[in-house]
Amino acid sequence: MKHFVPLLATGLLLASAAHAQTKLTAPPLSPSTHIRQSFSTSFIDLTYSRPSLRGRVAFGGLVPNGTVWRTGANTVTKVRFGEEVKINGQAVPAGAYALLTIPDAKEWTFILNRDTAQWGTYQYKQDLDVLRVKAKPTKLAAPVETMSLTVENLRPNAADLVVSWDRTQVALPITADPDRIVMGQIAEAMKGEKKPYITAAQYYFNAGKDLTPAIGWVDEFIKANPSSYYGYYWKGKLLQKQGKNKEAIEAANKSLELVKTDKNEVSKAEYIRLNQEVLAAAGSKK
Repeated sequence: MKHFVPLLATGLLLASAAHAQTKLTAPPLSPSTHIRQSFSTSFIDLTYSRPSLRGRVAFGGLVPNGTVWRTGANTVTKVRFGEEVKINGQAVPAGAYALLTIPDAKEWTFILNRDTAQWGTYQYKQDLDVLRVKAKPTKLAAPVETMSLTVENLRPNAADLVVSWDRTQVALPITADPDRIVMGQIAEAMKGEKKPYITAAQYYFNAGKDLTPAIGWVDEFIKANPSSYYGYYWKGKLLQKQGKNKEAIEAANKSLELVKTDKNEVSKAEYIRLNQEVLAAAGSKK
């Protein structure tokens, strides 16, 4: 009896060691990914897991037609908008949503749902839907092995959320209103001490707005920075676009005169070239 307890304890240790397993780290069958795409004045975030075909058929096979799909694998796919967007004309507030879909041969349904923590769609509740819109799928010439969800066709105020897998691709158009946001930012910033004169002028130039206030802002920048070849370059660029070629040539030549003092040979060469482009567009014979 004196030796029974130690022997029993030894036996338990051996049994425990026999059942212990070394942890293995194997490649995931559906690897997860996170994408942040700059869009409008903020971003679109995508978080999802990417299933692969591995010799199987995606739609009508792995994913039955006409049923709600997590748009990926594992936990539902999540999309996050950094600002209010519109989908099919419907406003979607900034925030995170589960991106679900109902694939079908002729038409898909895209769904934004408030439950971003659900695994698969086993606990899917339609009353938590924020949005449902239709989209037409297209057939790809070659199969896509691993499901892809990307933001494509980026414009300042629009983009497409694109699902590609097997021989199917379908796009969800998204629009935003960056002009409203930026104009509000400019109006507010111009009330402060550090006014973004050049940045605001550049926005007016790129957005095709009336350049009269933009030229006024550049003049204010030059007044505070009289030796800035950068300011004179932008003044010339704005004046040339406005059709005031004589004034544009004067501003560009002033910029060329000031840039000679730049000790950085790379930026000097760049702004010599840019000013020469302004001069050429303004019809200068130099």
